[in-house]
Amino acid sequence: MRKEIAYRPGAPPVSASVSNVDNVGCHWHDALEVIWVLSGEVAMKESNLLCHLKQGDVYVVNYNETHRITADNGTAVIASVHMDHHFFSKHIPNLMETSFTHYFFSKNLDLDDDLIACRGFVRELYGLLHSGGADEGDHSRIEAVAKSFLLQLIDTFQYVYYEKHDGAYHDFIDRSNKLSHEQIKRLHRLTHYIYTHCHDKLTLDEVAGTEYYSRFYVSHFIRKAYGLSYQETVCLSRVMNSERLLLGTDHNMDSIAAIVGFSTRNQYCRQFKKWHGMSPSQYRKENAPESPKNMDIVSDCDETRIEALFSAAELLQNAQNC
Repeated sequence: MRKEIAYRPGAPPVSASVSNVDNVGCHWHDALEVIWVLSGEVAMKESNLLCHLKQGDVYVVNYNETHRITADNGTAVIASVHMDHHFFSKHIPNLMETSFTHYFFSKNLDLDDDLIACRGFVRELYGLLHSGGADEGDHSRIEAVAKSFLLQLIDTFQYVYYEKHDGAYHDFIDRSNKLSHEQIKRLHRLTHYIYTHCHDKLTLDEVAGTEYYSRFYVSHFIRKAYGLSYQETVCLSRVMNSERLLLGTDHNMDSIAAIVGFSTRNQYCRQFKKWHGMSPSQYRKENAPESPKNMDIVSDCDETRIEALFSAAELLQNAQNC
């Protein structure tokens, strides 16, 4: 189910909230979402990826990617920020093409300072959006902070790399410096083009032509930089696009397979199971809005409690820095 974001009228399209969460059913937004676990632990299922987040973890959800959140033990408290990527792309030209990843499968990375900065931006935006101010100066400040936050996210979470282990692919951040800044931008342009055109009979020659390189170069570049072959990248993109059709329409499997670009239903089902470990029909059943396990159990968090959690997080960060 697609969920619309309620932004403050007249203000930049940014929202911030803190909620008590038992379960948030499978959904997607046409916006970037950043989640900070303030208390408890949650299981985050984004597309085919499952992560268990503990207190203090920060997670970035890409726009239009399906995800659900479940508290692991009791009720968790999470802070969420949503930012309209269309609006902010005027400040950050490559924002529409950037695919954010997560640090939970990273190797030997020190991201403490980056995560502290991300938490600081979440807290600042929450304070600005809930202060009651609504003049032009407040709006300018919200826009400036959101822009800085997005640049921080790009610097921290932007380079997706897939690695296969235990029979499945997982993604993690790569900071090995094996790609230059320009190569990273090229990777995002290529994978974004594949994602947005994969419903067509997309050829490697066509994709290579967007960057004026040979098909041989682009094929090897995607494999080296992204960790997946060109054909795996196309199939994964089609599977991810199909998730919203499974949950947001009543199209049958043959129709969905054709819409997203698979030649047959069997090919679609085989690829979907490769990435999700289940059939498309089972995925639809488990994540249907009426499914008991997919109901939203969310409540507003008391402002006093919110301030106490923010203060506790700041004290913990200060103690870790000493």
